[in-house]
Amino acid sequence: MYWKQVAVGGMGNFAYLFGCEKTKEAALVDPGFEAKTLLAQVQADGYRVAHLFTTHGHYDHVGGHQEVAAATGARIIAHRLEVPMLKAQGIGVDLAVKDGQSVAVGTLVVQIIHTPGHTPGAICLLVNGEKLITGDTLFVGDCGRADLPGGSLEELFESIQKKLKTLPERVQVYPGHDYGDHPFSTIGEEKRSNPAMACRSLDEFRALP
Repeated sequence: MYWKQVAVGGMGNFAYLFGCEKTKEAALVDPGFEAKTLLAQVQADGYRVAHLFTTHGHYDHVGGHQEVAAATGARIIAHRLEVPMLKAQGIGVDLAVKDGQSVAVGTLVVQIIHTPGHTPGAICLLVNGEKLITGDTLFVGDCGRADLPGGSLEELFESIQKKLKTLPERVQVYPGHDYGDHPFSTIGEEKRSNPAMACRSLDEFRALP
């Protein structure tokens, strides 16, 4: 599998490039900044971007959507509940997905995991059952905010406990920001060390600093 985690912008963001080594079809995730750099990178690696995934609609994750789509013809993919936020920024969605849906990137399979809480239509992307792009739902050692418009602490707790914590411990975690001690982790490691994953009740989750 072709896979690159790329630091972009000045807010600690990560964008992701991944693709099928057989077909050279690739996907770009959350090009909030430095779209030209990301496109140059994937082109130099010999891949073509056909899919543009959106973990959620905040500007620092979608700032480059229109530029990437115009340059590549890639279809913009987002959860159906995130469509209004993107539309308000002038971004059209070509494929509105739902929880549990799968999207093919060449021979790779991307499972959509709806994880509301940071935003109503936030999603995580499980690529080939191995790598999980978590956006602003889960960071290394922490979790995303729930106090922005459309956020819900209760939904974020449920998303982490019922959607992410139940995944196999070997699954690798790739967050939307470089906020931890290292740039990626695993579900097992986060269960052992991340306070947001360790909470057993909503009250405990609310009490986190």
